Amino acid sequence: MKTALLCTAFAAALSIPGLAHASPWAVVHPVEPPEAAAPDEAGTRTVKVRTRSDGLTASGRRIGSEQIQTAPKRSAEDLLRMVPGLLIVQHGNQGKGYQFYVRGFDAVHGSDIEFRVGDVPVNEPSNVHAHGYLDLAWIIPEVVAQIDAHKGAFRLEQGNFATAASIRYDLGVPKRLRGTRVSYEIGSTNRHRVAVVHAPRNRPDATFLAGEVLTDDGYGESRRAARASAMAQLRLWQRDGLALDALATAYDGSFELPGTVRLDDVKAGRADFYGSYVDGARGRSQRQVASLRLSGASGANRISATLWQQSRRLQLDENYTGWLLQRERGDRHRQRQEALSLGLTLDYERQLSDRAALRIVGSWRGDVIDQGQDELLSTGRIWSSSRDLGIAQQSFGLAPGLRITPRRWWLLDGGVRFDAFDAHVRDRLAAPERRESSGTLVQLSPRIATRFTLRERWQLFAAYGRGFRTPEARAFTLPTSVPENVDLDQFAGGKPFMTTTDNGEVGARVQPSELFDVGTSLFGIWIGRESIFDHVSGFNVELGATRRLGLEADLQIHPTRWLDLGIDVTAVHARFVDSGQRIPGAPPLFIQLQGALNHPSGFRAGLRWFVLGPRPLSYGGKAGATTVMDLSLGYRMRRWAQFDLSIDNALGTKWREGEYNFASYWDRSQRASQIPGIHFVAGPPRMVRAAVTLFW
Repeated sequence: MKTALLCTAFAAALSIPGLAHASPWAVVHPVEPPEAAAPDEAGTRTVKVRTRSDGLTASGRRIGSEQIQTAPKRSAEDLLRMVPGLLIVQHGNQGKGYQFYVRGFDAVHGSDIEFRVGDVPVNEPSNVHAHGYLDLAWIIPEVVAQIDAHKGAFRLEQGNFATAASIRYDLGVPKRLRGTRVSYEIGSTNRHRVAVVHAPRNRPDATFLAGEVLTDDGYGESRRAARASAMAQLRLWQRDGLALDALATAYDGSFELPGTVRLDDVKAGRADFYGSYVDGARGRSQRQVASLRLSGASGANRISATLWQQSRRLQLDENYTGWLLQRERGDRHRQRQEALSLGLTLDYERQLSDRAALRIVGSWRGDVIDQGQDELLSTGRIWSSSRDLGIAQQSFGLAPGLRITPRRWWLLDGGVRFDAFDAHVRDRLAAPERRESSGTLVQLSPRIATRFTLRERWQLFAAYGRGFRTPEARAFTLPTSVPENVDLDQFAGGKPFMTTTDNGEVGARVQPSELFDVGTSLFGIWIGRESIFDHVSGFNVELGATRRLGLEADLQIHPTRWLDLGIDVTAVHARFVDSGQRIPGAPPLFIQLQGALNHPSGFRAGLRWFVLGPRPLSYGGKAGATTVMDLSLGYRMRRWAQFDLSIDNALGTKWREGEYNFASYWDRSQRASQIPGIHFVAGPPRMVRAAVTLFW
C-alpha cells in the first residue's frame, strides 16, 4: 500500500504535442481539425476533406466533436461504433470490457487494438482475464472531443497491441459547449444517469471538470450495473507556445454478469432469450489515472514528453460452461487483478529543411501486477486456486524516422521501431524449483507510408508496416522442455514470442466537390504464427500462419454544413495459410450507415444502422446475420436547456450480439456432452432513453 501511495504521489504525465500542421504525424490533435489548409513549410498541400481523414492513409479517420455529441451512445465504448469497420460486442454487461472485431481479427478484449486516452495507454498487458484488456467505462463521453482511428500499423507512435489498429480519444470541451451543464437521463430499463461538466468559458478547451453517476437494471436477467466516475483536466501553465496540462481521474463500477445461454435451449423453450443460467455472478472495476502533459513548439522543433501513472483493480466472478469441467463442484471461478503502472513517452520532431523533418519517438512502461483465479462452488465459496502470480514487467520502445517531401505533391513518411519486453513472474502455486521465471524479447518493426496529391482534391496512398503484440508474462512460466507428468494446459499458447503482423495497404480519397467525397483501400495482413485467446477456457491457442485480405470503402455526403451522411463497407477474406480454413470470429462483411444533423435552429439528430453478415465460429459453427438501427433526437432551447431522446434498436430486432461455439453442461438431469453448441448473449431490445440538460 505504501508503494502504491508513493508511486501515486510521483504520478504525472508530460506531453508536448506540437502545433497542428500538414505533417501526418503531428503530435497534437486539434479539437476541431481545420476544413482547409494552405501548403505547409515543406510545400505539402492538405486536401479540404470534411470526413477528417488522417492524411497518411486512406483508411484513417478523424471523428470530430459534432459527430460525437449527436451519436446515439450509452457509454464511451459506444463512441467506437462510429469507427468504420469496427464491430464491438458486449458479452458481459456494462462495466466489463467489450469484445472487438476489426479487419478480420477477433481482438477479444483488445489484444489487437492499441487504445490511448490522450497519451495514456489503456490496454492492460498480462491482464488475468484477457491480454490487452480494454475497459472504457471510466471515460465520461461528454468530454471526448475527438477520436483518431488508424487501421494497420504504419505510424511510428503505434506500439504494443497495434497489430490491427490504433484508436485515440482526445479529451476536451469545445468553445460552443463551454460553461456549466448538468444532465439527467432516465431510461426504460430503470436507468438513471446524472452527468455534470464544468468548463470555464475563459479557459482553453483542454480545461474541464466532469462527474458521472449511473444505475441501470439492464434489459434482461443478471444485468444490473452501477458506476461513478470523475475526470478533471486543467491547463496549468501556458507561455511562448508551450502549455502544461494535468489530468486526474477516479472510477468505481460494479455489474452483474449474465453469461451466455445455449441457442438450442432457447429454441426448445428451456431458457429465455434474455435469460441467464447463473445467479450471483458479478464484477467490479476500479481505476485511477494521473498525468501531466507539456505541449508546444519552438521554431523548427516540436517535442512531446509524457509521464503517466495508473492504478487498477478488477474482479470477475463468472461461469461460462456450467458443470462441464467439474461435475460435482461446477465451473464457476473468480478472477482478480491489482496493478500499478507507470510510463513515459517522448516524441521529438525537428524540421531539417523545407522538405525534410526528423522524428524520434520513445516510450517506457512498467507494471507491477498481482493476479489470481479461484475456483468457486455454486454458493460462492472457494474450493481451489488455479492461479496466483506476482508479475513485474516492463517494455521499452525507440523509433527514429523521417518525413520527406521530394515534390510538392509527394510525401514520404517512415522509420523503424525497436521494442523490448522484459518480464519476471513468481508463480506461488508452482513447485519451488519452478516458482521464479523470467525472459526478455526484442522486436524490429519497419514502417513506411507515402501519399500523392493529384489536382488538390485527389489523393493516392500506399503503406507498409509491422505491428506487434508482446506475450503474456505468464508465458514465461513454461519450462524450456516438456518434462514428464506435467500438464502444460495451464497455458496452451506455446513458448513466449512476439506476435507480429505485416500490414500492407493501398488506397485513394477523392473529393470531386464540397458535397461528397469517396475513399477506398485494399489491405493485406499476414501473421507467421497466430495465437488466439479462448475467453471461455482462458487459454491462448497457438495456431499456424494466417492471411487477411480485404476491401474498405466509404462514401461521405455533406448536403449542407449542418448535415453529414456516410456509408462504410468492409469485406474481409481471412484464412489459415496451410489449411485454407476460415479464421473464426470476425465477420467477412460489415456495412454501416451513419448520419449527424446539427441545425443552427437547435435541432439535432443522430443515426447509426449496421448490417452484419454471417461469420464463422470455432469448431465449424456459424453466427447468423443481423441488422440494428439506433436513433437519437434532440433540441437545444436557446442557451439554457437541451432535450434528447435516444432509441436503441429502433427496429426492435431480436438479435444475438455475441455468438460462440463451445461445449457446456447446464441441465444435470441430462447426460453431459463434449460436443460444442452455439451459445449467445442477447443484444439490447428496443430501449428508450430521455435526457434533459441545463446550461449556464
